[in-house]
Amino acid sequence: MAARRFLYIIAALVVLAIAGAFAYRIFAPQLMRAAFVPDVSFADSPKPPATFYDRADAWLARPGIPADVVRWTPEGYSPAPKPAVAVFYVHPTTYLKGDRWNAPIALTGDPRFRQTVFLKSQASVFNGIGEVWAPKYRQATFGAFLSLGEPDSAKSFAVAYSDVEKAFELFLRDIPPDQKIILAGHSQGSLHLVSLLAQEIAGTPVADRIVAAYLIGWPISIESDLPKLGLKPCETPEETRCIIAFQSYAEPAQPESIFDPFYTTTGLTGAPRAGTHLLCVNPLTGAPDLAPPGDAPETAATDETLHRSSLAAEASPLPVETMDGADASDPYGTARNLGTLIPVDETYSSATLEAGLVGAKCSDKGYLSIGEKPPEGLRSYVLPGNNYHVYDYALFWTNLRTDVERRAQAALAATAPARSR
Repeated sequence: MAARRFLYIIAALVVLAIAGAFAYRIFAPQLMRAAFVPDVSFADSPKPPATFYDRADAWLARPGIPADVVRWTPEGYSPAPKPAVAVFYVHPTTYLKGDRWNAPIALTGDPRFRQTVFLKSQASVFNGIGEVWAPKYRQATFGAFLSLGEPDSAKSFAVAYSDVEKAFELFLRDIPPDQKIILAGHSQGSLHLVSLLAQEIAGTPVADRIVAAYLIGWPISIESDLPKLGLKPCETPEETRCIIAFQSYAEPAQPESIFDPFYTTTGLTGAPRAGTHLLCVNPLTGAPDLAPPGDAPETAATDETLHRSSLAAEASPLPVETMDGADASDPYGTARNLGTLIPVDETYSSATLEAGLVGAKCSDKGYLSIGEKPPEGLRSYVLPGNNYHVYDYALFWTNLRTDVERRAQAALAATAPARSR
């Protein structure tokens, strides 16, 4: 009798676990909203003071400030002793609390820990060719993303963007006037860089200095956003003045919790984003997998500000290793992955690089599919819907680092003859 009762208890627990998982799958967006969207209005939310970027403590990293966290690299790599380009990097959301709409500048506890991890695993992609400038900013809290399009959410993003814009103004003032620039971000950081391109860079001389913009982890509408950014999607591994953007999902992917709110909003052109296509550039090849939509605006390809760089004859970009060793029988091109960054522990005190671990291809829905067998070492922070958002950089760390250095070398070589005259 006791044994039978025990079996009944086990069976009941199994049923509850299955029901709980099923309920979470259905109600995950509502549960996340209840947990993370601030229960205080923006007007009543604590207001962090404005940031002054002429102060050293307003930066996580910049020249003259010791910042080992952005110079960290896995074994076998090292930061450039004399960086050739300037990198303006904006970190993703690390503040998850629902007590306010905008985080304070000086983070402590878990938000600070997450910020350090992102700086190590993401900014390290760029330190082989560039000096990283990484501003602190009054980031919008995670809950703002779960209420896109609502007034309080829009106000919190506006506060965060105002800091990024001011930091970029000082960045431009302090670097040489002809130095090449890389824009890099992730998630909320990429969102603010999209706005920066549209509002401050497109159509200006600064646009001519852009090596590439790595706007990873944020959806960009080809029809409703791209025409305002002044840059094309990267179409070849050597191209400059172009955009690399993608969002990583394992299969079966359920991107609706992210895409559906995005599609309710208005794009930078003023047109609705609903029904439009999302930009996806495959980090394994440095190019889109799919042809651009036939109804994309002609201006996106014909405007004078949207041109492919013409490499000088003297250009010697890095070889395109991503084209070698690809197996035609593998639609995800796993052999093209030169190295996924696998942390030894969650602090990224050390990490290893493992090649050929995960492939990627752009789906017709606009997300980057990494297949059904993602790396075991990168599953701790997978988001609902098989969303590998947290690992967008780590999944393709070596390919992205190679991509950055190849494009930077191409941009520098293209301008070298003019400088030598």
